[in-house]
Amino acid sequence: MFAAPIRALAPLALLLSSTVALAQADPPVTPAELMRHIERLASDEFEGRAPATEGERRTTAYIVEQLRSHGLEPAGANDSWFQPVPLVERAAGEHAVQWTANGRPAEFSQDEIVLLGRDASQRIADAPVIFAGHGARIPDRGIDQLAGTDVRGAVVLVLLEGPNIEGFPSLAERRQAVSDAGAAAVIAIVGAEVPWEAVRTTMAGQRATRLDSTPVPEVTGAMPLAAAQRLIAAGGGDLERLMNEQPGSSFRAVTLPLRATIDVTTRVERYVSNNVVARLRGSGNTNENLLYLAHWDHLGVCRPEGEADRICNGAVDNASGIAALIEIAGRLARQPRPARDILFLATTAEESGLLGAEYFAAHPVAPAPSIVAAINMDTIAIAPAGAPVAVMGRGDPALDRVIDETIQAAGRQIDTDDEANALVQRQDGWELTQAGIPTIMVGGSFSNMELLGAFLNGAYHKPEDQLGGPIPLEGAAEDTNLMVALGRRLADPTVYRRPAATTAAGQD
Repeated sequence: MFAAPIRALAPLALLLSSTVALAQADPPVTPAELMRHIERLASDEFEGRAPATEGERRTTAYIVEQLRSHGLEPAGANDSWFQPVPLVERAAGEHAVQWTANGRPAEFSQDEIVLLGRDASQRIADAPVIFAGHGARIPDRGIDQLAGTDVRGAVVLVLLEGPNIEGFPSLAERRQAVSDAGAAAVIAIVGAEVPWEAVRTTMAGQRATRLDSTPVPEVTGAMPLAAAQRLIAAGGGDLERLMNEQPGSSFRAVTLPLRATIDVTTRVERYVSNNVVARLRGSGNTNENLLYLAHWDHLGVCRPEGEADRICNGAVDNASGIAALIEIAGRLARQPRPARDILFLATTAEESGLLGAEYFAAHPVAPAPSIVAAINMDTIAIAPAGAPVAVMGRGDPALDRVIDETIQAAGRQIDTDDEANALVQRQDGWELTQAGIPTIMVGGSFSNMELLGAFLNGAYHKPEDQLGGPIPLEGAAEDTNLMVALGRRLADPTVYRRPAATTAAGQD
């Protein structure tokens, strides 16, 4: 997907003349302009930009102020700049689990399980226990591990780690499939290669945040492989045999001679955060939109009281992306205006699992088919100027053509490996892609995986990602200018049109 060759699909003279025209209309974004925004957004005053805090209020107010100053219009709820995103946060409290095997109590330590309830107090009484393998349902591959087994009201055990097969559903997707089938509880079995004590401590101390509208089982949780083996053995079974006696593609869930009674208390907090949404009116009446997005949130106060530096400021992740979003809006707001409208989306709760983008994908402010393409910006201050341009999200020939032509016209090299594909599900664009909106990331920051890896294994999600740390902006500015040029072309219906099957209603 990412190894598309450089193609000369337009005469070079036209590309060069187009580049000159763009350069005249759009004075280049400079590192200093990006740093001006990063210095505000990543300052201690903004408290690490955690959702539903004073840091959110200051952050979203700053973004609105900047977009308004460029002449953009609000595009959120009730003609506001905001799209409210209802969230729910759950943290583990107390739990007690009793297992019976063939009607007799089974020995079990409460330290061998971590549980989270849907509501503040949850009880599941004398429920059947089912081993469902990975809990996978993949209709296009003929896989349904729940087929023929009624899991309604049951406690379902699934393997946490899936096979190393491209496209195999994540644990979250598999857990949702089991929950949708009616399971009361879904408990993941953690493999022996993962230290259980580390898993237990982490899960017991973390807060799970979801969209408040997301259906969840009454109880979710995890247990170590050794505990699952002992429980199943107490009922006369063998987990190793269960995992291997049926071929993977034809595995079917097995009802065990076990019953479970579960009592769980959970700290549940509901609150509302906000996406910021703005519109730049195009010069045409196309009923179509181009979308730029970047997440504004970070981790807030991330270290305990008494630590010398408690704030995760998120300078690179992702004050840099918001800085680019603001400067792109300013350049595109200049005349001549593109024909299509352009939406600018600053998402919340990306760090909690792409939740702001997920909510926007389910509740777009314009019909999803009218959004011809989206460009996401995340952690862009990584590579120096002159880095090759990687493209995440290839696959639409019409879109790929415009991307490659624009990179060529900018005199930059296309990165032809597919290493960045490993990150595709870890960025907001994934949620839009799942909703049928072609979404890309374009830039040098993820063309050099060694540089990106150094950041991810270093300052990433730590207080060290702050002002005063390494924030290479020459490459980020170069990428921002490329995204301005790309946006002008994608917002022009004479240059780029979505395939007929996915264009907006009434378009062809």
